[in-house]
Amino acid sequence: MKLYFEQAQELQEGIALLAPELHISLCPAAEADVTVTVKKEPTAISAVTLNGTKAEITFGGGKSRFFRALATLTQWLKEGIQSCSVTETPLFCSNGAMVDMSRNAVMNIETVQLMLRKMALMGMNTFMLYTEDTYELEEFPYFGYMRGRYTKEELRELDAYALSLGIELIPCIQTLGHLATALRWATASGYKDTEDVLMVGAEKTYTLIDQMLKTAAECFTSRRIHIGMDETHSLGTGKYLDRKGYRVRYEIFLEHLNKVAAMAQSYGFAPMMWSDMFFRMSAAGMEGYKDYDVRTVLKSDIAKDIPKGVQMVFWDYYNDKESFYSTNIEKHRQLGDNTIFAGGVWTWSGHCPLYSRSLAYTLPALDACKKHAVQEVLATVWHNGSEACLIMGLAGLAWYADFDYTGHYDENSVKRCFAAAGCGSYDDFMKAELPEHPVDSAFCATRVLLYNDPLIGLTDKHVAALPDTKRFYTDALQQLQGIGNGAFGPAFETVRRLTDLLINKADFGVRLKHAYDAKDREALTALAEECHTVCDKIDALRAAHRHAWMTYCKPFGWEVHDIRYGGLKARFETAKDRILSYLAGEISEIEELTAERLRYDGAGEGADPITQGFRWYRYRALSTPGIL
Repeated sequence: MKLYFEQAQELQEGIALLAPELHISLCPAAEADVTVTVKKEPTAISAVTLNGTKAEITFGGGKSRFFRALATLTQWLKEGIQSCSVTETPLFCSNGAMVDMSRNAVMNIETVQLMLRKMALMGMNTFMLYTEDTYELEEFPYFGYMRGRYTKEELRELDAYALSLGIELIPCIQTLGHLATALRWATASGYKDTEDVLMVGAEKTYTLIDQMLKTAAECFTSRRIHIGMDETHSLGTGKYLDRKGYRVRYEIFLEHLNKVAAMAQSYGFAPMMWSDMFFRMSAAGMEGYKDYDVRTVLKSDIAKDIPKGVQMVFWDYYNDKESFYSTNIEKHRQLGDNTIFAGGVWTWSGHCPLYSRSLAYTLPALDACKKHAVQEVLATVWHNGSEACLIMGLAGLAWYADFDYTGHYDENSVKRCFAAAGCGSYDDFMKAELPEHPVDSAFCATRVLLYNDPLIGLTDKHVAALPDTKRFYTDALQQLQGIGNGAFGPAFETVRRLTDLLINKADFGVRLKHAYDAKDREALTALAEECHTVCDKIDALRAAHRHAWMTYCKPFGWEVHDIRYGGLKARFETAKDRILSYLAGEISEIEELTAERLRYDGAGEGADPITQGFRWYRYRALSTPGIL
């Protein structure tokens, strides 16, 4: 489709970047199939009208408003629509994503650019690169060493690319906690308090932070910066305690916050920070406290403790009640104006994105944001464990984008938004969650089933209570066939290979234990042979996952998965050897199989087989000798 744009000079660079995505070409007026007149308004709006060979796009509030309208227009043209009109008034002034580039997987430049293009076509205007130590600090060579860190040149390239699409690229760093990978080196001893928290008050700490801020100032156009500060639970309990003695954590936190905020502002930045520590410290001693516990009472004058100009970011992706979000949004008004809300698209629980859980928590949160006139929202896409392909998070971003422009959630509207951005079938993406739920449960299962050791079987007691996993995963694989093509193909293939492996692997340990207890030599012989099949499928999963990783990410970090898959395969080789030795009479028993199976979570008989013990951060313990 050939298009000619009138009065669109400031948009030309972005249009050129998006033209291949939209399958359009730019041409002179005389050759155009459709002439698009562009009008710019002073207020936020995204409107498009099509009438035959003439179209008009009216936008205000940033380029992304135009690109959303352009995506809608080109979708109409693809569908053969001759006449149509839509006007949308954005609910939020800022709506975007924060993507985790710090938990082993660092997206390569091409993948970040792909996400930026898709987000622009959805109408989103903010993107944060969450980088703990995965960016270059010239005077700190061990900062991000062998971690796939971004160079300054790469950051500048991404910044310029985002700007051309109307997206503000905001640095999102850590200036107190979440720095374990940077602090593990001997060179960090001068600014290390605990395993993952910086030493407050140390001169070297502020030399490091100054370099962080200097790099951000040199590489990003935006004068906004996220300085982190979340989950610093061990603050003041390590070397700080040894050197300076006990001090109330709140005082240490505020001293550091005031120092960092002043430093950021000296570089012209308006800082923002995660707000959870103010709630946690205010609720000290509360039994059963959870982040942003609604029972928390903030002191009435807490605002005076917070440096002026520091914006709060309220994060939560664990609650499905609008009242929870409303209560906490109101409490945030005590911390300052213009709170940002950050929800989550769950990509951190394994190889598969958890869309259903994400949506259940997103909708009440966005409803609360609308109700309380929150102006800025973010969808966080974390990568704890780094199995999932974060590119799959785009389906969840469509919820945020479409809610922004329509003021409510409508699945059909989301599907149109997603398709118009060139992302393919929304329904196909939703199917990628299938392998996680062999039972109707709030908790995902694939990590448990994948990493559970075939001989030790720490979760065999749970797996034994599941329905027919072979049948479930055979059916799931059939539903996943033939979907997820183009740029998303490697991500979908990884999910398919996982599903195929789980046909055999999911209940292997349970079947092995049962055959051993029954002294069923025929079954044991078959299971020894099945170890070959499992190993072949582990290889297939590893190959698919490696291809996806190398497609979307820098190569650093993949070594962890080589170790995981290699260890898993080695355990099946050992299992085969142990079975055959037993059958040959070389050993009188398989001690690992003789041992009684207990529930992993210590619960009694009849409890739900899928347990809270299977949360993402527990999976490393699901086998011994321990899959990394």
